[in-house]
Amino acid sequence: MGIKIIIPSEDRAESVLTNIEGAILYVPEAQAEAYATHNPGLEILHHGRFRNLAEKRQAIYDKFGDHFQVDDDIAFVSRQYKKGSNRRDHLTPREINDVIQGTHQAAKAAGAHLFGFNRSPNPKHYNAHKPIMLVGYINACAFGLRVSPHLFFSPHTTAAESHWINLLNAYYHRFAWIDTRFHFAQAPGSTFFRPGGQTGRRTIESERQDTLFLHRMFGDAVRIKPGRATDAAAVHPYQRTIRIPL
Repeated sequence: MGIKIIIPSEDRAESVLTNIEGAILYVPEAQAEAYATHNPGLEILHHGRFRNLAEKRQAIYDKFGDHFQVDDDIAFVSRQYKKGSNRRDHLTPREINDVIQGTHQAAKAAGAHLFGFNRSPNPKHYNAHKPIMLVGYINACAFGLRVSPHLFFSPHTTAAESHWINLLNAYYHRFAWIDTRFHFAQAPGSTFFRPGGQTGRRTIESERQDTLFLHRMFGDAVRIKPGRATDAAAVHPYQRTIRIPL
Protein backbone atom coordinates (compact mmCIF):
# COMPACT_ATOMS: atom_id res chain seq x y z
CA MET A 1 0.00 0.00 0.00
CA GLY A 2 1.13 3.51 -0.76
CA ILE A 3 0.78 6.70 1.23
CA LYS A 4 -2.54 8.49 1.59
CA ILE A 5 -3.27 11.43 -0.72
CA ILE A 6 -5.32 14.03 1.14
CA ILE A 7 -7.24 16.96 -0.35
CA PRO A 8 -8.05 19.53 2.36
CA SER A 9 -11.07 21.51 1.20
CA GLU A 10 -13.70 23.92 2.52
CA ASP A 11 -16.68 25.71 0.97
CA ARG A 12 -16.00 24.15 -2.44
CA ALA A 13 -18.21 21.06 -2.45
CA GLU A 14 -19.45 21.85 -5.96
CA SER A 15 -16.13 23.00 -7.42
CA VAL A 16 -13.41 20.48 -6.53
CA LEU A 17 -11.10 20.31 -9.54
CA THR A 18 -8.42 17.91 -8.33
CA ASN A 19 -8.77 14.41 -9.78
CA ILE A 20 -6.32 11.84 -8.42
CA GLU A 21 -7.04 8.15 -8.10
CA GLY A 22 -7.49 7.14 -4.46
CA ALA A 23 -7.46 10.68 -3.06
CA ILE A 24 -9.38 11.49 0.13
CA LEU A 25 -11.31 14.73 0.68
CA TYR A 26 -10.80 16.18 4.18
CA VAL A 27 -13.62 18.65 4.89
CA PRO A 28 -15.56 20.30 7.73
CA GLU A 29 -18.11 18.00 9.35
CA ALA A 30 -21.00 20.30 8.49
CA GLN A 31 -20.08 20.15 4.79
CA ALA A 32 -19.37 16.42 4.52
CA GLU A 33 -22.80 15.55 3.10
CA ALA A 34 -22.56 18.23 0.41
CA TYR A 35 -19.09 17.06 -0.58
CA ALA A 36 -20.28 13.46 -0.80
CA THR A 37 -23.20 14.50 -3.01
CA HIS A 38 -21.10 16.46 -5.47
CA ASN A 39 -18.03 14.20 -5.45
CA PRO A 40 -19.32 10.64 -5.85
CA GLY A 41 -16.69 7.98 -5.68
CA LEU A 42 -14.30 9.97 -3.50
CA GLU A 43 -13.71 8.99 0.11
CA ILE A 44 -14.75 11.78 2.48
CA LEU A 45 -13.26 12.34 5.92
CA HIS A 46 -14.58 15.16 8.07
CA HIS A 47 -13.12 17.20 10.88
CA GLY A 48 -14.12 19.68 13.57
CA ARG A 49 -13.34 23.36 13.72
CA PHE A 50 -9.87 24.67 12.86
CA ARG A 51 -8.77 28.29 13.11
CA ASN A 52 -6.77 28.15 9.90
CA LEU A 53 -5.32 25.88 7.23
CA ALA A 54 -2.10 25.40 9.20
CA GLU A 55 -4.05 23.65 11.97
CA LYS A 56 -5.81 21.47 9.41
CA ARG A 57 -2.51 20.52 7.77
CA GLN A 58 -1.07 19.64 11.18
CA ALA A 59 -4.07 17.44 11.97
CA ILE A 60 -3.53 15.60 8.68
CA TYR A 61 0.16 15.13 9.51
CA ASP A 62 -0.68 13.82 12.99
CA LYS A 63 -3.29 11.42 11.64
CA PHE A 64 -1.53 9.97 8.60
CA GLY A 65 2.23 10.36 9.17
CA ASP A 66 3.84 9.92 5.77
CA HIS A 67 1.34 11.39 3.30
CA PHE A 68 0.77 13.76 0.37
CA GLN A 69 -1.41 16.87 0.53
CA VAL A 70 -2.85 18.45 -2.59
CA ASP A 71 -5.16 21.44 -2.94
CA ASP A 72 -8.66 21.13 -4.38
CA ASP A 73 -7.94 23.49 -7.30
CA ILE A 74 -5.48 21.46 -9.37
CA ALA A 75 -6.56 21.75 -13.00
CA PHE A 76 -3.99 19.29 -14.37
CA VAL A 77 -0.57 17.74 -13.84
CA SER A 78 1.90 18.24 -16.68
CA ARG A 79 5.15 16.69 -17.82
CA GLN A 80 7.86 19.34 -17.97
CA TYR A 81 10.32 17.15 -19.85
CA LYS A 82 8.31 16.68 -23.06
CA LYS A 83 8.56 18.82 -26.18
CA GLY A 84 5.75 21.20 -27.07
CA SER A 85 3.15 22.77 -24.81
CA ASN A 86 3.11 21.24 -21.35
CA ARG A 87 -0.55 22.23 -21.09
CA ARG A 88 -1.34 19.24 -23.28
CA ASP A 89 -0.99 15.51 -22.70
CA HIS A 90 -1.77 15.69 -18.98
CA LEU A 91 -1.26 12.81 -16.58
CA THR A 92 -4.29 10.63 -15.90
CA PRO A 93 -5.63 10.28 -12.34
CA ARG A 94 -3.91 6.88 -12.08
CA GLU A 95 -0.61 8.25 -13.43
CA ILE A 96 -0.69 11.11 -10.91
CA ASN A 97 -1.10 8.62 -8.09
CA ASP A 98 1.80 6.57 -9.45
CA VAL A 99 4.04 9.66 -9.65
CA ILE A 100 3.22 10.62 -6.06
CA GLN A 101 3.86 7.11 -4.73
CA GLY A 102 7.12 6.79 -6.66
CA THR A 103 8.34 10.19 -5.49
CA HIS A 104 7.58 9.27 -1.89
CA GLN A 105 9.66 6.12 -2.24
CA ALA A 106 12.55 8.08 -3.80
CA ALA A 107 12.41 10.68 -1.02
CA LYS A 108 12.35 7.93 1.60
CA ALA A 109 15.38 6.23 0.05
CA ALA A 110 17.23 9.56 0.00
CA GLY A 111 16.31 10.41 3.59
CA ALA A 112 14.30 13.49 2.61
CA HIS A 113 11.33 14.49 4.79
CA LEU A 114 9.72 17.06 2.47
CA PHE A 115 9.06 16.23 -1.19
CA GLY A 116 7.25 17.75 -4.11
CA PHE A 117 7.43 18.92 -7.70
CA ASN A 118 8.25 21.82 -10.01
CA ARG A 119 6.70 25.02 -8.69
CA SER A 120 6.43 26.60 -12.14
CA PRO A 121 4.89 25.52 -15.45
CA ASN A 122 7.42 27.66 -17.32
CA PRO A 123 9.92 25.45 -19.18
CA LYS A 124 12.74 27.85 -18.29
CA HIS A 125 12.53 26.46 -14.75
CA TYR A 126 13.22 22.92 -15.90
CA ASN A 127 16.81 21.76 -16.35
CA ALA A 128 16.98 18.39 -18.08
CA HIS A 129 20.44 17.84 -16.60
CA LYS A 130 19.10 18.32 -13.04
CA PRO A 131 15.63 16.77 -12.96
CA ILE A 132 15.92 16.19 -9.20
CA MET A 133 16.69 19.21 -7.03
CA LEU A 134 17.57 19.06 -3.35
CA VAL A 135 17.18 22.77 -2.56
CA GLY A 136 14.32 24.98 -3.64
CA TYR A 137 10.74 25.98 -2.93
CA ILE A 138 7.94 23.40 -2.95
CA ASN A 139 4.49 24.89 -3.44
CA ALA A 140 2.09 23.68 -0.75
CA CYS A 141 -0.60 23.17 -3.39
CA ALA A 142 1.04 19.75 -3.79
CA PHE A 143 3.61 18.43 -1.32
CA GLY A 144 4.50 15.35 0.66
CA LEU A 145 5.78 14.90 4.19
CA ARG A 146 7.52 12.07 5.94
CA VAL A 147 7.42 11.70 9.69
CA SER A 148 9.95 13.95 11.42
CA PRO A 149 10.22 15.06 15.06
CA HIS A 150 11.19 18.52 13.81
CA LEU A 151 8.47 19.34 11.30
CA PHE A 152 5.13 20.92 12.18
CA PHE A 153 2.82 23.69 10.98
CA SER A 154 2.73 26.89 13.01
CA PRO A 155 -0.78 28.00 14.05
CA HIS A 156 0.48 31.60 14.00
CA THR A 157 0.17 31.80 10.21
CA THR A 158 -2.97 32.49 8.19
CA ALA A 159 -1.82 31.54 4.71
CA ALA A 160 1.93 31.04 4.88
CA GLU A 161 2.16 27.39 5.82
CA SER A 162 3.96 26.53 2.57
CA HIS A 163 6.78 28.98 3.24
CA TRP A 164 6.89 27.88 6.88
CA ILE A 165 7.30 24.16 6.16
CA ASN A 166 9.92 24.77 3.44
CA LEU A 167 12.00 26.95 5.76
CA LEU A 168 11.58 24.68 8.79
CA ASN A 169 12.60 21.64 6.75
CA ALA A 170 15.66 23.48 5.40
CA TYR A 171 16.69 24.50 8.93
CA TYR A 172 16.49 21.01 10.39
CA HIS A 173 16.97 18.62 7.48
CA ARG A 174 18.99 20.78 5.04
CA PHE A 175 17.44 19.35 1.87
CA ALA A 176 14.20 18.26 0.24
CA TRP A 177 13.36 16.03 -2.74
CA ILE A 178 11.99 17.99 -5.70
CA ASP A 179 11.14 16.16 -8.91
CA THR A 180 11.03 19.01 -11.42
CA ARG A 181 9.82 16.77 -14.24
CA PHE A 182 6.21 17.30 -13.12
CA HIS A 183 4.08 20.33 -12.30
CA PHE A 184 0.75 20.47 -10.45
CA ALA A 185 -1.08 23.38 -12.08
CA GLN A 186 -3.62 25.33 -10.06
CA ALA A 187 -6.57 26.95 -11.79
CA PRO A 188 -5.68 30.54 -12.83
CA GLY A 189 -6.40 33.08 -10.10
CA SER A 190 -7.39 30.37 -7.65
CA THR A 191 -4.98 31.28 -4.85
CA PHE A 192 -6.28 34.79 -4.24
CA PHE A 193 -9.64 35.11 -5.99
CA ARG A 194 -11.50 31.78 -6.23
CA PRO A 195 -14.37 31.53 -3.70
CA GLY A 196 -13.96 29.12 -0.80
CA GLY A 197 -10.78 27.67 0.66
CA GLN A 198 -8.40 30.30 2.03
CA THR A 199 -9.85 33.19 0.03
CA GLY A 200 -12.16 34.29 2.83
CA ARG A 201 -9.39 34.31 5.45
CA ARG A 202 -6.55 35.83 3.44
CA THR A 203 -6.42 39.64 3.54
CA ILE A 204 -3.72 42.22 2.90
CA GLU A 205 -3.32 42.59 6.66
CA SER A 206 -3.03 38.83 7.23
CA GLU A 207 -0.44 38.66 4.44
CA ARG A 208 1.53 41.45 6.10
CA GLN A 209 1.41 39.70 9.45
CA ASP A 210 2.43 36.37 7.91
CA THR A 211 5.41 37.91 6.16
CA LEU A 212 6.55 39.73 9.31
CA PHE A 213 6.18 36.54 11.37
CA LEU A 214 8.23 34.50 8.91
CA HIS A 215 10.91 37.18 8.83
CA ARG A 216 11.12 37.18 12.63
CA MET A 217 11.55 33.41 12.64
CA PHE A 218 13.86 32.93 9.63
CA GLY A 219 15.49 36.30 9.02
CA ASP A 220 16.75 37.30 5.60
CA ALA A 221 15.71 33.98 4.07
CA VAL A 222 12.29 35.67 3.80
CA ARG A 223 12.01 38.58 1.38
CA ILE A 224 9.37 40.74 -0.26
CA LYS A 225 8.64 39.48 -3.76
CA PRO A 226 9.84 41.80 -6.55
CA GLY A 227 7.08 43.65 -8.38
CA ARG A 228 8.40 42.93 -11.83
CA ALA A 229 6.13 42.10 -14.75
CA THR A 230 7.16 38.48 -15.27
CA ASP A 231 5.81 35.03 -14.51
CA ALA A 232 6.96 35.65 -10.93
CA ALA A 233 5.21 39.02 -10.53
CA ALA A 234 3.89 39.93 -7.09
CA VAL A 235 0.12 40.14 -6.63
CA HIS A 236 0.21 42.44 -3.56
CA PRO A 237 2.89 44.46 -1.70
CA TYR A 238 3.39 41.93 1.12
CA GLN A 239 3.75 38.85 -1.03
CA ARG A 240 6.87 37.00 0.00
CA THR A 241 9.52 34.84 -1.48
CA ILE A 242 12.12 32.71 0.26
CA ARG A 243 15.75 32.11 -0.44
CA ILE A 244 17.19 29.01 1.19
CA PRO A 245 20.92 29.68 1.71
CA LEU A 246 22.13 26.11 1.24
